[in-house]
Amino acid sequence: MEWIVSKNKKELKIQLKKPDVLFESWKIQYIYSIHNQSIHRIQSLPVTALGKKKTTCIINDDNLRITVVISDEVDHLAIKYTIDNLSDEDLSLDKIITSIGRFSIPKTEKYYVFKNGFQSWSLTRSYSFDEKEMVSWLTCMNILQDTIRNLPSGKNGSFNSTMFIAIGSENSSYCVIGQGRPFNQYVYINTLTTGNTIQLDIVHDFCKVIVSPALKLRADLIYFITNKNINEAFDRYFELIRSQIPIRRKIPKGWCSWYYYYTKINEKSIYHNLDVLRSKGKRFDVFQIDDGYQTEIGDWLSINNKFPGGLAPIARKIRTMGMVPGIWLAPFIASRKSMLYQQHPDWFLHDSDGKPVIAGWNPNWDIFGYFYALDTTHPEFQDYIKEVINTFVHEWGFGYLKLDFVYAASLCGRAYDMSLTSAQRLKLGYSLIRDVAGERVFILGCGAPLSASIGHVDGMRIGPDVAPYWMAKYRYYLTRDPHALCTKFAIRSILNRSQMHRYLWLNDPDCIMLRQTETKLSKEERMTLINAVIITGGMYFISDNLALLHNDDWKLIDTIDELIRICSLEKSYPVDIMENDIPEIIYNSAGYIAFFNFSDSSRKKIVQLKGLLKKILTSASKLSDVWGNREIYVYSDHLDLGELKPHESVLCRIK
Repeated sequence: MEWIVSKNKKELKIQLKKPDVLFESWKIQYIYSIHNQSIHRIQSLPVTALGKKKTTCIINDDNLRITVVISDEVDHLAIKYTIDNLSDEDLSLDKIITSIGRFSIPKTEKYYVFKNGFQSWSLTRSYSFDEKEMVSWLTCMNILQDTIRNLPSGKNGSFNSTMFIAIGSENSSYCVIGQGRPFNQYVYINTLTTGNTIQLDIVHDFCKVIVSPALKLRADLIYFITNKNINEAFDRYFELIRSQIPIRRKIPKGWCSWYYYYTKINEKSIYHNLDVLRSKGKRFDVFQIDDGYQTEIGDWLSINNKFPGGLAPIARKIRTMGMVPGIWLAPFIASRKSMLYQQHPDWFLHDSDGKPVIAGWNPNWDIFGYFYALDTTHPEFQDYIKEVINTFVHEWGFGYLKLDFVYAASLCGRAYDMSLTSAQRLKLGYSLIRDVAGERVFILGCGAPLSASIGHVDGMRIGPDVAPYWMAKYRYYLTRDPHALCTKFAIRSILNRSQMHRYLWLNDPDCIMLRQTETKLSKEERMTLINAVIITGGMYFISDNLALLHNDDWKLIDTIDELIRICSLEKSYPVDIMENDIPEIIYNSAGYIAFFNFSDSSRKKIVQLKGLLKKILTSASKLSDVWGNREIYVYSDHLDLGELKPHESVLCRIK
């Protein structure tokens, strides 16, 4: 891969020889304040030093200098940023925006852009350039599931992504632009298309971090990767940013209380499910108690009267059955009814008016009130959360921690220590918990910003909550909530983010639900969720009242176990990730492939053999339906799966 950097020192221009990719009209915007004065500057990015493999650009004013170094690596372009405070005073740095006025790739009939959401629950999908993103009109929804620092504009051809973005076409080439180490800021990559022109803004969000005099600050790397195959481009990007801690090899299989009991869980229901498990002669790796045991959100060591015996005896029983006890907690939020909120208001992030920062609203907790974001830099809160983790892990015996709503630690606001960015505050929170819990405890991130979580969690929820229903139509259409939790949108993220698995963490696709009663999911919808979990090879939790399962459900569990064991150690590829908002073809290199019909009507499924499919399937290939339901015919240029019912899928073994 060879990049050509323009020698015109008035304006930076970068071009890739083959394929023909061009970036020109570069500018740097920087926003900061000093002496209570807000400053917003925009300057062209000139070439001040030109080397064979590195190009240096410098811009500055009286207070701030930004040095940009562009490196031509073997198979990608890397951009490094250094920020110097030239003044004698502290300055508050808000954002640095690298604007590329014109980005072009070889012209084809249709371009696509892949958007990655900010955190676990945020919408992640591809769009064609003539579409537009939807944004909720409810602020609490946006805080809860997105970042209000980078909300979509809602205009045609305008797309906002976090951490990375992909742009291109299957008949041309793709470019992945993404954030690199050390993940100390949040990076947004936004596009605006007007006619044939693509504009890019790469935003480093420092969230008003204090930069001391003479301090040299490094912004996160930015990578540019091009490839004719989008899956290869994503693989290379995830290789570049992969976790520096070893990824656990074993995929945990578990049970979770949430999707049957929700907050109505009690001591009796936990023991009841343990008894059912024992009677069946079965066990899981993890048996997890979810939300509903605490008196209030934030008061984690205050157990409510639904658990009169406390949590320690339950954890002991789980261990005697050969399983790891798991517990849910949301360590960086507290409700207004909690003792923590009432007694320690100084432990929270505060807005410019001195009020606690709102982290969201959840009707399961308080239909009339919000919950608030805690400040991980506050020494007294640090002591408190260490006590909570020590009690759960070392006194009560829990070895699996599901940390939920952790985005709250990264909300912008006035913190005790403003020398840390919002991303660093979350990383600090993770470190406080890991230091006390120890390396053997499995930590799952949920409701978690992705980039700042790399290297800090063992598993990561990669989508919104599943649900015992397919689509949340009222929430989607009435509130215009693009992330609306439902099984359909959970599967969308499971498939679109499948390539992160084992590069960054173990993917957690959320739970499957096997029960055939007390659910609005059809058999086809239940099996489509199961097939999505299997083919992507991630973590595997069941969330049912186990007494509702039939004998054939227990047999199904054994088959799922074996299939996930096989698929989990190989790579999965969403073949049509750029062409469909929910990929309909997923290939796993263990020798499995899945096909989905996400339409609300029956469809005759004919799949053309092109791109990656041409490499893995030929007319001599045979596809065997794993669940034994249908014949599949492979021809020289296509395959015929017959008719698929609404929301039905087919999981095949390649022979």
